[in-house]
Amino acid sequence: MSSPFPLKSRKLLSSLLQNRQADFSAAIAQAVEQFYAKVAEYPELEIVLKRLGNERVSRLKAEQCKHSLSLLLPDDDDDFALRSQEIGKIHALMGIQSEWLINSMALYSDSLLDLLNPFFKDTPELRGYLLQRLATDLARQLQGMETVALEERKILEDIDQLLISEVTPEESVRQMINKLMTISGLDGAWIGHSEDGIHLLRDQVSGEALEEYLNSVEIRLDDSPYGQGPAGKAWRSGEIVYVDDWLSDPITAPWQEPSQKYGWRSNVTIPVKVNGKPYATIGLYSKIPGFFRVPNRQNLIRHLAIMLGIAIGRHQQQIRIDRLNSLYRAFLAEGDILIRARSETEILRKTCQHIVEGTLFKTAYVMKPDQDDCFKALAGAGTGSGILGNLGIQLFSDRPSLLRDTWQSERLQYRNDYRNDPAFSAQHNLMEQQNWASVAIIPIRRNGQIWAILGVTSSEKNIFDQEILGTLARVGKLIGYGLDEMDLKKRIDQERITQSWMARHDALTRLPNRVALLDRIPEAIQRTRREEKLLGICMLDLDDFKPVNDQHGHAAGDVLLQKVANRLGQALRQTDFVARVGGDEFALVLENIQNMEDVEKLMVRISEALERPYVLPGNITVKIGGSLGITIFPFDEGDSEILLRHADQALYVAKANKAERSHFWASFQGEEVFSGESNLPYLTLLQQDEGLIAYYQPILHLATGRIIGIEALARLRQGTEIILPDTFIPHLDSRAAQMLTSRILRIATRTAQQLHIAGFPLEVAVNIPPDALFADNFLPELQAVLADCTLAPEQLTLEILENGDFLSLQLAQEKIATIRSLGVRVALDDVGSAYASLLRLKEIAVDEVKLDQCLVRGIPEQPGDLIFVGSVAALALSMGSRYVVEGAETPETLDALAVLGVDCVQGYAIARPMPEESLLPWLQAWTPEPQNNQPKTLMSWSQSVCTGTLRLIPGARQDRLLAS
Repeated sequence: MSSPFPLKSRKLLSSLLQNRQADFSAAIAQAVEQFYAKVAEYPELEIVLKRLGNERVSRLKAEQCKHSLSLLLPDDDDDFALRSQEIGKIHALMGIQSEWLINSMALYSDSLLDLLNPFFKDTPELRGYLLQRLATDLARQLQGMETVALEERKILEDIDQLLISEVTPEESVRQMINKLMTISGLDGAWIGHSEDGIHLLRDQVSGEALEEYLNSVEIRLDDSPYGQGPAGKAWRSGEIVYVDDWLSDPITAPWQEPSQKYGWRSNVTIPVKVNGKPYATIGLYSKIPGFFRVPNRQNLIRHLAIMLGIAIGRHQQQIRIDRLNSLYRAFLAEGDILIRARSETEILRKTCQHIVEGTLFKTAYVMKPDQDDCFKALAGAGTGSGILGNLGIQLFSDRPSLLRDTWQSERLQYRNDYRNDPAFSAQHNLMEQQNWASVAIIPIRRNGQIWAILGVTSSEKNIFDQEILGTLARVGKLIGYGLDEMDLKKRIDQERITQSWMARHDALTRLPNRVALLDRIPEAIQRTRREEKLLGICMLDLDDFKPVNDQHGHAAGDVLLQKVANRLGQALRQTDFVARVGGDEFALVLENIQNMEDVEKLMVRISEALERPYVLPGNITVKIGGSLGITIFPFDEGDSEILLRHADQALYVAKANKAERSHFWASFQGEEVFSGESNLPYLTLLQQDEGLIAYYQPILHLATGRIIGIEALARLRQGTEIILPDTFIPHLDSRAAQMLTSRILRIATRTAQQLHIAGFPLEVAVNIPPDALFADNFLPELQAVLADCTLAPEQLTLEILENGDFLSLQLAQEKIATIRSLGVRVALDDVGSAYASLLRLKEIAVDEVKLDQCLVRGIPEQPGDLIFVGSVAALALSMGSRYVVEGAETPETLDALAVLGVDCVQGYAIARPMPEESLLPWLQAWTPEPQNNQPKTLMSWSQSVCTGTLRLIPGARQDRLLAS
């Protein structure tokens, strides 16, 4: 790099130095001595020299001589500039101000030039060259000083940004100390706080060997000998304490010897105040004497103390706000808890949980004295809540206790430094173990009296201020209000329950009343339908109750009714229901009945319970009986009132026949009422798996002689006795008849499946009473039967019993059409039993017409009836329906029917109805014999004549023939 100085001057100066370097060095040394002598005359500069000490001043003079000589050397200008800047940085670190440097450089330049003038008398241009070098040196030193100032200002700005950032105080302190340690000349830094104003607790330490030094010495903050140092004075006074020379300042005397090996020469201790109170102290160390006295560093230090205090205060305020918010949230949540809580325990438990959800409290608990006056925990949450039940704190004890104080005073009690409170020294170990520092105990009142206490603890001291305490007091009141509200609600609910119970129960016997009975019956009906069982609805009236009441008084009558109620409850099952519906009248709902045998057993138990003697007050013994009417669902169907009315009708019959009856009860069936023994055997058999069976009668196809189907005929079996339909069907109401139909359908289809497997794919016919078609569950039941078997729908024929006006019903025709749409065949049974319906036969579409057997059985005696049989055959043919004639009991009848061209026949001439176990062997033994239309008997010959007569009338309508 080219030099700004003239080359000629540089060469002349170089030549002079080579010849007279010793003279130059002596002159420079003299100039330096004169300079320092003059500097000592200025008080502000003299302070700097004294602070440095003689040894450092001597080294400083030597360095200045060396530097001054380099001004005269023709060195590279870049090296010269760097040396000057480094010197400026050293000046800045030592506290030299720029104005001091300028004035000092003027003094030094005058002395140096005066002493060097003799060397320049022959070369005056060298004086100007030297002046230029001195000016350049000053500028470079000032640049070096400014560099240090800029670095320190940048560090201060970074610290400011750090302190206003969102990081925690702990993190900001750590980063701040690290940032301070980048200041040139700063060799160590620490920050600490105190919880008791005595001991210093270090939070962060940085710097070579500083941790080791601090561990080797004692530093206190109180007014003790070891509290008279910089840290103690700064803490107590709140003022910054400077130590310019650590080794000579009396304030550091106790620590000078331990610190010698570390080389500390200056120190500053900065108190940090938060809200006007001491919060922390910062200690900074340097190996440069007076390092912290530099004005710009003093500004930095003061600024640091203020900003750190503001930052910590702001963070503490934010923490306080957050904690208050968490407490307010707990307070607000308390309202929600009180609204939603279902129990006292839930209120207390959730309150404690909400309180410790924030950062304010470590533990929350609710306690109250037990019967032994020992405080026991009702609820708790947070650290240590599990040990509260084992503390054994007595309400009446001489040992100090905040729990007891709060209970006895009924006022909130708190301690902000519980661990150091000598009054509670017995609890200090527990507080230390659980890290509880602050404690508050809040009374909870219930119904105006203290009922329990709410306790909260924090790991921090001085946590409780008036705002927090006020909020806690409100939480305690809210808990009390919630408990009062819960107590009131319980009383109201209990009163409501009592009133509701009284509205549905009899006050004397405590049995349900008629209101409850009317609610119970529909529920029982639903269960019965779902479980496919039976339901008994009974009305029971006491016999001979009035004489007891009249003879022994109403009080005795009341006792008797109570005893009857108890006996009925004991006699019946848990699933049964008893209600008192009148003076001496009771209603029973008997559920879960499998069959009618269950009914008989229950009737026996009720009778035995009623008829045992009763012992009344005064050692009076009485005997009474009862009359009972029962109706069975689903045999009897209706709403609650209808079923009760039917049971009442049965009761009336039972009471009317008391003298002659062998049972104390009667049963309602349809429009009739039967005594208990008259109809139940049939109903019982109908319910039993083996009680209902099917007999089967084959159906013969005349033209081929093959058996094409079977008709299933219902029978009841009681032991070895077989009961025919004419005997039991009159005793069945519509619901029982529907049950019979459903069971026979399933039995018949199962038999047809088994025959199909055995090689006989026969049709099966089942009789259906007309009113069964109108039942709501008939079609779903039919679909279920088809779904449960492998039988093709067309293999099933439903034979509907024809009865007068049935065919004219539009609904009946629609039902039949629906059945046929499923693929099931429909046959009209007993055709001819009603003449008017025969005329309407063509109005309804059926798959099969079955002639009533009474019209066929008399043919041997009245062969003329064959004309009618043939007429119906022609009518069936015109309808496209199969024609089946029942009642063929002789071979002659079969021969005549074949001549008539009848499709199929059924009767004794083929086979009598037979049980299932006989059917397959019979089919296997059957030999088909086709029947042609050539007459074989006199009856069939006369029939052929009749047939010919019919054929002579072309186009004759069957209805006209019949009319004639």
